[in-house]
Amino acid sequence: MAEANKTSLRDIDIIVSYREANEERRENLYTVLAHLGRTYTDYRLWLLEAAATPSFDWRRLDDPHIRHVFVPHDGPFPKSMLYNTGVRLARSPVICFHDADSIAQPQSLRACIDALMEGQDSDALCPYWSVINVAGALKQGFMADPDYGCLATIDPQQLPEDAIVLYPNANGGIVLFKRSEYIRVGGYNARLEGWGGEDDELLRRASRLGVRWHSMNVPMFHLHHDSVSRGEHIERIRDTENARAPEAIADMSQEEVEALAVELSAFFR
Repeated sequence: MAEANKTSLRDIDIIVSYREANEERRENLYTVLAHLGRTYTDYRLWLLEAAATPSFDWRRLDDPHIRHVFVPHDGPFPKSMLYNTGVRLARSPVICFHDADSIAQPQSLRACIDALMEGQDSDALCPYWSVINVAGALKQGFMADPDYGCLATIDPQQLPEDAIVLYPNANGGIVLFKRSEYIRVGGYNARLEGWGGEDDELLRRASRLGVRWHSMNVPMFHLHHDSVSRGEHIERIRDTENARAPEAIADMSQEEVEALAVELSAFFR
C-alpha cells in the first residue's frame, strides 16, 4: 500500500513484548508486524524480546519502523519489565502496548491517538471492547494477506465458523496511554512475571490513582494459538501472586496504592 493511503499514527511509539514459544506464535508475530507496516505510517515499533537467545529475524520483514531490542532472560517471561523498558526507550507523548497476536480496527486505533493527544476526557484507551478469536481458513487468509478488510467483513452478531468470542470485554491486548500518566502510576508491575493478572492489576491501580481509562465499542481480533496451553496456564497461575495482585489493589489503602506507584515509577527515573 502506498504511504499516502496508510493511516498516520502521528509518530507514536508502539511496544511489543515477545518470546518465541512455538511456530504458531512466531507466525502470528510476523503477521501482526506485516499488518502494521501495511496499514500505518508515522510510528516506531519497539520489539522487546526476552529469551536465552534471540530468535527474531529483522531481515524477514526489512521494516524500518521496527527496532529489535533483545534482553537475555531464561526465567519466566518478563512481560511487564519488557513493556516498562520499552517506555524508557519511547519518547512520544502517547504510547501503545500491542500484543503479538492482536489486530485493532484502524479507525479506532487512530481515534484513540487523537483523543489522547488532543482530547481532555481520557488518559488511557483500549481501541476495542470485545475480543474475537479467528482461526482456521479465516486466520490463514489474513496471514496470507494481512489487510484489515479481511476482518472488517466479520459481523460480531453472526460470527463465521472460524471465529468465536474469546472475551466479551477485556483491557489488555492493545492499550494506549499518555506516557506521563503511565509513568506516574508506576507502569506495569514488574513483580508479576509471565502473563495473567498484570493487565487487571494495572487497570485497578491506575483507576485508584485517577487515570481515566476508557474503551471503544468495537471488537478487536485475536490470532488463534495453542488454546490448550492457554487453559493450562490460567489454571497454573490460579493461586499465584499474578492472580492475587488485582484483588490486592482493591484491599490497599489509598496511601498504600500511592506508595506502590512511587516505588514502581522509580524504574523510569
